[in-house]
Amino acid sequence: MFLQIPAVARMIRQHQPRAIFSAGNQTNLSLAIANKIAGDSPTKILQKITNPVLRPSFGTWVKIYRTWRFGLTARLGDLSLTLSAADAEKYAELYPHAASKFHSVPNPYVTPEMLSSGEIRIARDPAMSTRLLAIGRIAPQKGYLTLLSALALIVDHPWSMTILGDGPLIEDMKRRARKLGLIERIEFVGFVADVTPYFAQSDILVLSSQWEGFPAVPIEAMATGCAVVATDCSDGLTQILHQIGQDTVAIQDPEALAKAIKDEIDSPQPIEPLRACATAYSIENSVDQHLKLMQQVCRIS
Repeated sequence: MFLQIPAVARMIRQHQPRAIFSAGNQTNLSLAIANKIAGDSPTKILQKITNPVLRPSFGTWVKIYRTWRFGLTARLGDLSLTLSAADAEKYAELYPHAASKFHSVPNPYVTPEMLSSGEIRIARDPAMSTRLLAIGRIAPQKGYLTLLSALALIVDHPWSMTILGDGPLIEDMKRRARKLGLIERIEFVGFVADVTPYFAQSDILVLSSQWEGFPAVPIEAMATGCAVVATDCSDGLTQILHQIGQDTVAIQDPEALAKAIKDEIDSPQPIEPLRACATAYSIENSVDQHLKLMQQVCRIS
């Protein structure tokens, strides 16, 4: 993308668009630099932060570089959009020189099919076997080994688990499930293009990740009326769940995760608060909110 900066700068000088929307981390800085090179241009640069600035897996020098890079990006751009209010607050504190530029906007996670699925869902009977669901690449970040350890602590409850996804730890997961005596209760499906039917057929989505940005899967599950049990892997998700009276649990804590799953099995959460919260992430509302912010930054100019 950096090699295209001169061409983008020429395009901006020639066409002078009112605004350019950069939809991801990889293009944000390049577009902001191109706009500065273009000179006296009315064009506003709206940047979207789609992945966390910092992650637990980063080394010291990577953290220093990314902190500097994102700070420069925010300084050169006109508006920095985040996926949650929690992220906007965090970045405003991290970059006080650009604090006013950070605004949260809902991503278009929720499809009409997901909302329709939630409309016909009926409340779960706690006496019935619970259908658990986990979705995501089977890699260390997702905390699947913690999930298996948690499930081993609630074998006295009637449940089955479906896991959607593939990745480098798939065989380790299967071996661990066999060792724990869980393999007959877990179905490893692999990659699935359309997850909506699985949400509709499941009672509880379990997110056991060690870290996330602002994950789409829990929001999509909530839109269908599927309950969510999650680790404290995302400030934005924790904030959303708090709004509907739910807590997240500590990461890499099988006992805490097992208790949260057991509590949800024994006392199902109401469906409507889940669906009402997820509606904000519908495609229609997301587009409307993005357009409002674009209009706002152009009017300011």
